[in-house]
Amino acid sequence: MIIEVLLNLIKGLLNIVFGWINLPSLPTEITDSIEGFLFLIFSNLQLLGFFIPPFVIFTAVPLLIIAVNFERVYKLTMWILRKIPFFNMN
Repeated sequence: MIIEVLLNLIKGLLNIVFGWINLPSLPTEITDSIEGFLFLIFSNLQLLGFFIPPFVIFTAVPLLIIAVNFERVYKLTMWILRKIPFFNMN
């Protein structure tokens, strides 16, 4: 009951903040394609979980994304560190 009230409150606040944005709906072909893709992923997740534990998947995927984009992550980190005057980095 309390959770339902909190969720309704959050929904109302989001509606107040973002209610003025009027986005058109997507064509049915696109929504059907997205729903089909998500269905394939989540229906086969149990099969993947049979070979690899879900904990490994949820840990390895973010690490894989960081490893593939290491140069961008490094540049972003250094940009943030340069903005902090305490470190005095040039």
